Amino acid sequence: MMRTFTTRDGSIWMPSYLTSIDSKTCIGCCRCFKVCSRDVMHLHGVDDAGEILGPCDDEDDDFDGKLNSMIMVVDDAGRCIGCGACG
Repeated sequence: MMRTFTTRDGSIWMPSYLTSIDSKTCIGCCRCFKVCSRDVMHLHGVDDAGEILGPCDDEDDDFDGKLNSMIMVVDDAGRCIGCGACG
């Protein structure tokens, strides 16, 4: 059940909760991560086959040479407050 809320000016607002990020369109720019104050998503490494290797802990993490690219992955969707800043 999706809830709606009333803003201070009386207009209706419906939260837009982040549940996943499309790995085919994510370019790993980190814009969504930078605007999220709730620690919902993290950068993960991806290998040549498109398999997600795991979270990138620091800039030097290359997953033993397997790292091909990086994408954002939702790690804790329950922390999302639905503000929509990431989208």
